[in-house]
Amino acid sequence: MRVIGLFVVVLVAAADARAQAGPSRRLAEILPSLVLQDVTLPRPAVDGVSHEIHFSPIGSDELNNPAVGIVRSFNKLMMVQLSSFPLGSSAGGFTYSFDDSLGTFRRTSSSFGPSFAERATTIGRGKLSAGVTYQHSRYNTFEGQELDDGSIKFYLLHEECCTASGGGGGGGGGGGGGSGPIQQPNGTRLNPAFEGDQIEAALFMKATTDTVAFLANYGVTNRWDVGLGVPLVRVDLDASVQATILRHATALNPLTHTFEFGNPQATRKTFRQRGTATGLGDVLLRTKYQIATLAWGGLSGAADLRLPTGDKRDLLGSGTQVKMFLIASGGTDRLIEHVNVGYTKATDNVERFGLLSELGGDEPVPDELNYAAGLEFVASPRLTLFGDIVGRTLRNAGRLVLSNKSVAFQGVTSVQTAEFEEFDPRPGHVSLMLGTAGFKFNPAGNWIVSASLLLPLTDAGLRSRVTTVVGLDHAF
Repeated sequence: MRVIGLFVVVLVAAADARAQAGPSRRLAEILPSLVLQDVTLPRPAVDGVSHEIHFSPIGSDELNNPAVGIVRSFNKLMMVQLSSFPLGSSAGGFTYSFDDSLGTFRRTSSSFGPSFAERATTIGRGKLSAGVTYQHSRYNTFEGQELDDGSIKFYLLHEECCTASGGGGGGGGGGGGGSGPIQQPNGTRLNPAFEGDQIEAALFMKATTDTVAFLANYGVTNRWDVGLGVPLVRVDLDASVQATILRHATALNPLTHTFEFGNPQATRKTFRQRGTATGLGDVLLRTKYQIATLAWGGLSGAADLRLPTGDKRDLLGSGTQVKMFLIASGGTDRLIEHVNVGYTKATDNVERFGLLSELGGDEPVPDELNYAAGLEFVASPRLTLFGDIVGRTLRNAGRLVLSNKSVAFQGVTSVQTAEFEEFDPRPGHVSLMLGTAGFKFNPAGNWIVSASLLLPLTDAGLRSRVTTVVGLDHAF
């Protein structure tokens, strides 16, 4: 508890420090800015054609560059997944009902319940549970590719900027003058020849989230619970691209494209951006109603409402979402099964602002199909072990699939092609599945200590190899 309290203090202090530091680039802009805007060449020291922004789709205003669509899709999936990672259940570990024969409350379940799924049992009229959890995720892969080792590459085409005139066309280091190229496009990247070069931008990115969530659950009646989740979130993005000039067409004229004016060996340069945001995430309101008590267990209906309290521009929230789901659970005193099935309706868009507004219009936050199924094992009256499969299908969110591509360039004597592998945006759903395992332990009184791990079971989208969760809960 002391550690969690200290972390909350650090979060608040960091938020204050960020506010005092003044405006900076928002986290949602970091990746598009880094890949599509920051990769530039030096300004030439002489008059003539400048190649400074020829590989920057933003700087050269060439938004039909394929890299724009790839980065836009990548950034959309990252924004949605970072801001909507599942929160643990707000339902307390203890459940009660009033026993008229005893004139007092008695426990209705021997289990303390799961952490990332719901059980049909309600807490009991007039009963309250309150708790806090700490959740840490470090994202390691995207669509099955490593995020932090340069495996993910974006390829920036040269702007289709010019037309060769006279006998020139090489562009000689960005100068040329006189008989050099005219800065007027002609509909092909073969003339002048230097338009056939590319820049390979290899991504190295670390993305982490830390969430402290304050949870409460109250029994309005014996069948009806209401709950609340208030998350404080810290998101840290550290991204760089190692840019390499691919001189397909200018191997014999290396000064045309270089990262250091006059140095033909300067074909590689690293560009970096980092940002941290701390603040309130999307507040969660929950309600659950027990529809029926059956011989094998119970059936409940529930709803979650995510309020748009988190800043979408800093990946702290994803906007208003309504989740409706059914819960079935039952079993013996030692082994309890539970199943959740639901649908989440999103009402907001993936916001386009600043630099992002230049990449296209708003896109909707995807709706979701949700499901969870698992077991609770009562190892002892004080210890419950649990395991779950928790799934989300982001409907029509779009996928990025590695594809073999080629680019044509004007060689010394003929048109040639260069092969490369890059993501390709495709329509479709993103299916995310997590396996969870953990325990809840009652050390004394009405206190419950919990710990669990979340492990990815699919390669889709943004993925953390392991998410750790610890929590403390008390029933009143």
